[in-house]
Parts: sequence; structure tokens; C-alpha cells
Amino acid sequence: MKRSNRPLLMALITLIAAISACRNEASHTAADDTADSAVAEPTETPPTLPAPAPALPYTAVFNDRTDQLDAQANPDFDRTGLNIDTLTRRLALAYPEIQLRMDRVSNDTAYVRIADAEYLTQQMGSSGATMYLLEATYAYTELPGIRVVHFDFREGDHAIPGAYTRQRFAEEALR
Repeated sequence: MKRSNRPLLMALITLIAAISACRNEASHTAADDTADSAVAEPTETPPTLPAPAPALPYTAVFNDRTDQLDAQANPDFDRTGLNIDTLTRRLALAYPEIQLRMDRVSNDTAYVRIADAEYLTQQMGSSGATMYLLEATYAYTELPGIRVVHFDFREGDHAIPGAYTRQRFAEEALR
């Protein structure tokens, strides 16, 4: 080893020894504090991350070319056990402010009701409301035999009730 590198090596060894000593002192002090205290301080649990929203069969994505929302198939969606109740629960979990209720299915139409649609019609904006209606329509029409979703709610500034189909959203994207 060159003589000129010895001071650097000695400084590095001293630094490692000092860090090691600090660690030992810190763990020794923590152990002493725990042993000396009559009542242990409660440990703070780390915050939990919110659970991801449940997957829906399709998600709404903005198409820069058409300046419209399009439906994009969700590759993470598990179609096992796909039914109306599961889709209704997933929509309610994905959009907790909008409590959708399935009224009935008749022929090729699912009739759904939103008792309090203020969030949908007044607070989400036009794009947010369209996104919700698109995702709900595509979710229910993923079921065999359902081609139309009829939404029953009080009309507002950003959404209107009525029958929605995949074709309706496709036609709007072409405009």
C-alpha cells in the first residue's frame, strides 16, 4: 500500500468505528429505557395505504385524437363469477359517493337507480359524469344478454338519466 493512502485508510476505519459505536450506544440506551420504564409507551403503527379500487371490466380513458372518453378493456379484471351483484358492489366501491342500486333486468336492459345523484350530476363535472356512466354501462353490458343500461336519477347539469349503450358512447366519440 502506498504511504499516501494510509491517512485516508485510517480516517475510513475511524469513521466506521465511530458509526458502529453510535449504533451500539443507541440500541443500548433504547433497551435501558424500556427496562427502566414501568409502563411501555405504545408503539405507533405505520399508516396503512388505502385499498385499491376494485377492478371494473373497462376503464374510461381520454382519447387525445378525438377529445372524447373511450372505454379501454381492463386486463386486470377477473371475469370469474361475473354477475350483476358483483358489478354493483364494485361500482359502489369504486365510486362511493354514487350509490347505485339495481332495480331489475328486463329483456336486454338493466334498470339501475341512483337515489341521490347530486355528486354525479353536480360535482363531478361533465367528464367525470360521462366517465362514470361509460364505466357502469360497459360493466353491465359485459354480462351476457345485457345490451342497455337504463339509469334512473334526477337530471342535473352534468348528467341526464336514460338508456345508455356501448354504441351511444362510440357514436359520441365520432362527433
